[in-house]
Amino acid sequence: MKYTLNKLKTKTTNNFKVNDITLDLEIPKFNNFKDYVITNNSNIKIAISQKEESITSSIGLTLDKYKEVNLVIPKNIKIEAPIIFEYDFNDNDNLVDYFNIIYEENSSANIIIIYRSLSESSNFHFYKENLINKANSFGSITLINLLNDSSYNFYSIENETLKDSNITHNIIDLGGRVRLSNMISNLVEAKSKNTLNNIYLGVKDNIIDNNYYLTNKCPNTTNIIRAEGSLDDNSHKTFRGIIDFIKGSSGAVGDEKENCILLSDNVISRSLPELLCGEEDVVGAHGVSTGKVSQSKLFYLMSRGFDEVAAKKLIIFANFSSIISKIPSNDIQEEVKNFIDKKIK
Repeated sequence: MKYTLNKLKTKTTNNFKVNDITLDLEIPKFNNFKDYVITNNSNIKIAISQKEESITSSIGLTLDKYKEVNLVIPKNIKIEAPIIFEYDFNDNDNLVDYFNIIYEENSSANIIIIYRSLSESSNFHFYKENLINKANSFGSITLINLLNDSSYNFYSIENETLKDSNITHNIIDLGGRVRLSNMISNLVEAKSKNTLNNIYLGVKDNIIDNNYYLTNKCPNTTNIIRAEGSLDDNSHKTFRGIIDFIKGSSGAVGDEKENCILLSDNVISRSLPELLCGEEDVVGAHGVSTGKVSQSKLFYLMSRGFDEVAAKKLIIFANFSSIISKIPSNDIQEEVKNFIDKKIK
């Protein structure tokens, strides 16, 4: 069945082919979802249940069953060790999960959610997140996709950020034949900040489609997007990053940058960085850099004893390292690096 997904909130000309994406999808039938492996040294209570009802999303898909995770970081609690959720897909395993996360006032915590394929069979994964950051809270949520190249992965994130709070999402989107991610972020009180760091890696016939809409609704708010990507073989990528300065957001800042390395002449890379401005007293910046690996860098590295593949990997890792280093676990950082190393050939 054909689905039109990831629709752009403010459409542009159809010639750019970025207003949406049409996919031919076969949505699997969902049975009981297995449990996560959870590392939670903080003893924070996590409520998990399976819901036999439909779930909608900003991506545009409606699904009929999901696993619900409710996580509240209590008021005035600062958690040092990351809370880690791990889900390993087996043969023909599928998952729809819905994370409701609340950071209460003056709280902080790092959350890591990692998905892996343990076989070569196709897996279907859909993740929805509803996040509220209350006053003076600090959080980072790291989503890591290490699925195989026959799988489907969808991220749909909505957050609301209140006064003096700060939230960071690190989307490490590396596996899956079809990958869509969508974020709607609302900075609804003064001095709140939202940061989105994104890594994507396309190989073979991978389809990557990212759609991010971040709003500054109040004074002195900050939205930041940083994206690093690499495309090889016949992979396709569409990146949409929209920062919207709503009237009344004086003193707000919006800054987005995307950098994409092309490793093949057959890839398709489309980018739409966009600033919408309904307020005069703001600072906005956006930029996109797309191109092949620098021949001068390759020549320099190969003259120092690296072969061409090793030299390309070194350049890509150099671009990705600033975001990988934000994963709050050294062991998971190494796992991500190993996954990337095996995919770049």
